[in-house]
Amino acid sequence: MRIPTRGGQPGFSTVGLLISMVLGLLVVGAIGGLFVQHKMNYRQNEQFALMQENGRFALNLLASDLALAGFWGGADCSAMTNCPPTSAISVQNDCGTNWTTTTTPSAPVTHYLMAPSADSAPADWPCFNATDYLKPGTNLLALKHAEGNPVYCKTGSANDFAGLVYLQTSGSTGSLIQSPVPPDCPVTSTSTAYWRYIVHVYYISRGYTATRCATQPTDPRCVPRLVRKTLGRQNGNPIIFELDDGGELAEGIEYFHIEFGIDDGDGSMTDDSCGMDGIPDKYLSSREDYNAITPDELDCAISARIHLLVRSAESDSSYTDDKTYTFGAVTLGPFRDHFRRKVFTTTVQLRNQQYH
Repeated sequence: MRIPTRGGQPGFSTVGLLISMVLGLLVVGAIGGLFVQHKMNYRQNEQFALMQENGRFALNLLASDLALAGFWGGADCSAMTNCPPTSAISVQNDCGTNWTTTTTPSAPVTHYLMAPSADSAPADWPCFNATDYLKPGTNLLALKHAEGNPVYCKTGSANDFAGLVYLQTSGSTGSLIQSPVPPDCPVTSTSTAYWRYIVHVYYISRGYTATRCATQPTDPRCVPRLVRKTLGRQNGNPIIFELDDGGELAEGIEYFHIEFGIDDGDGSMTDDSCGMDGIPDKYLSSREDYNAITPDELDCAISARIHLLVRSAESDSSYTDDKTYTFGAVTLGPFRDHFRRKVFTTTVQLRNQQYH
């Protein structure tokens, strides 16, 4: 038996099929291109967002710490010889002989060291070692001050305070003291105040060995980061070290530079006399400026311009950084690599070091 069919029913011709395939491929290609472009834009926006977050955080952290440098809770500790330790305080991994507990020309309250070359930290800073992975050419910023709020007595265990260093103040007099401090509660309203003694050293770490980062710059371990050493405690003893998180504060911070604004008046700065008109007469910017400055002159700094160069953590093969970046007398770039960068700048008012 034969099944009847409708004669002449049209079907797909070879030409029609080819045209349909071409049109389909064009549509798929357009959608694919749109997806790729969207993914690239998303990745770029994500990189900028991370750079923005890390840059702002690092900038605010440096600004707030600089603003407190030289604050001693009302005590006259502009030279730490006025607020000496009540007894010997041995600080492990110190950045020089008695560097933590003194303010001398070699250990001032605010110390900014512009890298003299592509080398790492100078040999007379023993608190640094090879495992810190200092980024070549990194600058160092060291700050000393009392914590913003004092304590008068302790309610917890003595172990909560063991190994910490405090500035003990009464009026304009003060002294550094190690545990056991402060006394147990309760105390009277006229009791001595105890301020946590803060020492911070900021630098840029490349995160891994120089050889690896030179040959494999895209290695995630080689992303530069802002790191801070601090005066803390370990096994009940004071020590200069990075905290348990490695001291890492913000990822992608490739470079920082600080220009201190000096109120020098007629240019004859001494311990006891700055310009005192509240207006910076010059800004220290170049390496030569900082090589020529003395700790007494830096005490006349009334403001600081903070510059950060922030780099993306990941490279982007579709982008090449041909820009130059200028921070006062310092110019960096062009890097001609595939990392995106952004500059962050702010100005902060500093404490007058001649007051407490």
